Amino acid sequence: MKYIILSVVLVLAALWSLGEATASGIISDKSSITFVGKQMGAPVEGRFTRFDADIVFTPAKLAQSHARVSIDLSSIDLASDESESEIKGKSWFNVAAFPKAIFESTAFRALGGERFEVSGRLSIKGITRDLVVPMQFHTVAGVQTAEGSLELHRSDFKVGEGVWADPDSVAEAVQVRFKMALKP
Repeated sequence: MKYIILSVVLVLAALWSLGEATASGIISDKSSITFVGKQMGAPVEGRFTRFDADIVFTPAKLAQSHARVSIDLSSIDLASDESESEIKGKSWFNVAAFPKAIFESTAFRALGGERFEVSGRLSIKGITRDLVVPMQFHTVAGVQTAEGSLELHRSDFKVGEGVWADPDSVAEAVQVRFKMALKP
């Protein structure tokens, strides 16, 4: 179902932490976290409308860089009130008990050119997993932007339990895409 995609969004948050100069936070109206999963073989797209980030990133001082991204899981937008209500429930995100997904960086690594990796820990639904998130950093119209995508697996975070656990109904993999405009 569309609820699987939420896991992916958290990983995108991790990518926000990459910028060229020291940055702190994001420019909300120029940033996005979107995801695509599959339900019964058909693509299901969604996004998160509320997220926050505490980011310090300096390419020349990667060891001193850090990021903490928080996503308000109740802000999921699936263009369907029924689907959004279901994904906020216990079988999916259990928003009443776990209202936020959190990514905390542990290390940054330059890959050459505008490419970086950020290692960190993603927590969803009370479960924390280590991740490595690839991203590209560039400046567009004077705004430093980190963009990337990654694949998350919903079962790693027990997202979509019970009848929704069957990968033939709702695919295991969720593609998460992010674009983060960093505040200077």
